[in-house]
Amino acid sequence: MRWVRREDGQSMVEFALLLPLFLLLVTGLFDLARAVWQENTLAYAAREGTRYAIVHGSASDVPAWPGHDQPVIDVVRGASVGLSNVSVSVSWPDTVGSPATTCYDRSCRVAVDATMPFVPLPSQYLLGGAFRVTLRGGSSLVIQR
Repeated sequence: MRWVRREDGQSMVEFALLLPLFLLLVTGLFDLARAVWQENTLAYAAREGTRYAIVHGSASDVPAWPGHDQPVIDVVRGASVGLSNVSVSVSWPDTVGSPATTCYDRSCRVAVDATMPFVPLPSQYLLGGAFRVTLRGGSSLVIQR
């Protein structure tokens, strides 16, 4: 019986070796879910900003036009619930006339892009936030009124 090998600590050693990998995998899944949620929120906020811009075209009582984008930006930031550091850009891609003037009348397009930096949790805690990903949500619609 003296020659029989004892394996009492084997499971504890395997647990100690696999636990960090398992925790990294679980943290990665939570981070992926968080990134998808934030990108969906950015897309929703950009859609809301674009909707505000097309409803408040030149025929509106309170129009939104190039150079007067702040109401659109405020709508996007208000719809970005739970997100911080959201950058918003509003563009009016259609130009009209010989000196090019931006179109904000009926049948003209407006595009809103919302971006923000995303720092995964392992990067934040292990690398001091060195690894960043830029999340983006965008929308482009046509002014109807």
